Amino acid sequence: MNQINNNPVVEKGNQTGVNESKYKRIIVASTVGAVLLVVILLFVMIYQLIAIGVNKRINDEYNSAIAEYKRLIEDGENTLQIRRTESWIAMRAKELGYNFEEEVPLN
Repeated sequence: MNQINNNPVVEKGNQTGVNESKYKRIIVASTVGAVLLVVILLFVMIYQLIAIGVNKRINDEYNSAIAEYKRLIEDGENTLQIRRTESWIAMRAKELGYNFEEEVPLN
């Protein structure tokens, strides 16, 4: 072995083998990194699709609840209008036992 400045001399044939093995390791590491990146991105995409589906279902539930409450409000307004009429007030008062001044008791 020839030495210059205490450094071993590397033969050219051996140097090519080192470069080739380093090159293969870099290719393998790059491939593993790319595959891991694709797998992670795939999991993120699946999670996002599930989250979108859940939010869409919750949004549909809210919309149906809003429609139901609008219907209840409309029914309540109709009931309020009916109960504000004089005939309904008089009927309810008679049911509760009230007599009006202009009415003559039938007893």
